Parts: sequence; C-alpha cells; structure tokens
Amino acid sequence: MLDEFISYLKEQLGEPYLWGGQHTKLTPDNYVAVINKKEDGRGGYAGGPTYAEAVISFCKKKFDKGATELFAYDCSGLGVYWLYNVKHLYKADVNANTMMTRCTLKDELPKRGWWVFKLSGTKASHVGYMISDTTLIEAKGRKYGVVETTFKKSDWDRWGIPAVFEKEILEPEPEPEPEPDPKPEPSKRIVVVVGKSVRVHKKPTKLSKTLWFAHSAAYYKAQGSNRPNDLYYLLDIADNGWYHVSTIATEHDRTGYITNKEKYTKLVIVKE
Repeated sequence: MLDEFISYLKEQLGEPYLWGGQHTKLTPDNYVAVINKKEDGRGGYAGGPTYAEAVISFCKKKFDKGATELFAYDCSGLGVYWLYNVKHLYKADVNANTMMTRCTLKDELPKRGWWVFKLSGTKASHVGYMISDTTLIEAKGRKYGVVETTFKKSDWDRWGIPAVFEKEILEPEPEPEPEPDPKPEPSKRIVVVVGKSVRVHKKPTKLSKTLWFAHSAAYYKAQGSNRPNDLYYLLDIADNGWYHVSTIATEHDRTGYITNKEKYTKLVIVKE
C-alpha cells in the first residue's frame, strides 16, 4: 500500500498548489474562475502578487506549454485525496493537523513513508510525505506547486509514522528469496571402450577373474561387422581408478570392473 501511495505522489509532481485543492480539476476554460473562488480573501505575498494571481500565473505557464488539464492540491489535500477519495483509508476529509495526530511522532530523523510537519504554534499547518530516507514530496505553495525536495531538519518541526502505513514501515515485507538455480539436466556417465579388446574383471585388478571381453568398433570392423564401440553405465570408480560398470544393451545386466587407462576406455557424460 505504501508503494502505491508513493507512486501516486510521484505522478502529481508538477501539478499546481491551490488552497483547498484536492485533485481539483483545472482547464484552460475554468482555471481562472476556480482559482479566484478558492483563493478569494486569502491574501498574497508581501510586495508581490496575490495568492490567486500566483496560482493563475503558475497554471497559465503550464497551459501555454500545451497542458489540457491540471489537478490542484493543497498540502493535506495531496495526501488526503488518495487516502480518503481513492482508497477510503480515511473516513472523512482532514487537515494537516489531524494528519499529525494520526502519526506516532518520533525524535529520530524521518525515513521513507513517514510524514513531516511544520507547526504554527502547537498545530501542524503544513505536511510533506517522505518518499525515501532523504527526500519528500509536498504541495509546497502557490509559486511552486507539487515538488520533490530534500529533507532538511531545519525546515520541519515534527515528524512521525502514519498509522495507515505503520505495519508496513515497522514490519517491512522480507526480501523475496532468490530464484533457485535451475536444476541441471539429468545425465549419465558412460564408459566407452576404445581399445580393440578389453577384459572386464570381477574385481578392480587384472589378476581377478575375467567375466567377458569388451570391444571397440575397430575390433568389430576387423571381424567384418559395423557395430559401434561397446558402451557401459558407470556405477562407481574404484580406489585405483578402475571403472565399475554395468552393461547397457544386453538381455541380462552384468556388472564388472574395467581399466581406466585412456588407450582402452574413455569416460563421457551423456545428457538424458
């Protein structure tokens, strides 16, 4: 939920500030009238434009550059629109001070997801929303609109963890487990006979009983046959390196030991 809120805030960057604005739609045809009504009697900047004139100027620049609609917010309206109108996490419209009362205030520096406040006396008069441990988004004012700024402790008076995101902030979801490496394809180890005629013994020594003879394609060719090299499944490797093998394509499986000398046999890996 917190990630959704932060994504929403980022989507509003560049939108205008308007007193009482809460996703208030402005178009080239209506913006002057809407702004004058919302800002009527609100005052202005010392020695400068009225607040209404400042918002009108901000919006005019956007429309002159091709914007066809804008959505205006004040500081609390920026957050409350999503909390109240979109997600219904709040049951009523609230101001910045009420938002502060719905936070667990902290002394440590704020982190991602926290809300920060400026006070007028003991009450909050402005709110910003931390989108990382160092930056925040706020509807800063009529001249600035919705902006992303760097958190400076000297600019803010209080901060805390909003109740609506408290569980996510204090108990963040664990990082997903990395995907396991794909299982290797099953394979078989095959002993190929390359010497012309090789004895297969009962034990891993040439002094033990010969069980049968294994042959290479060269042997069969000399006998006038086109049979390929004899192949055997590798069952194990003896301490002296001899291969413990079993037959592959015979009517009755047989097992025995065959030398590992390269001029007689070769060990290969075959994918299943």
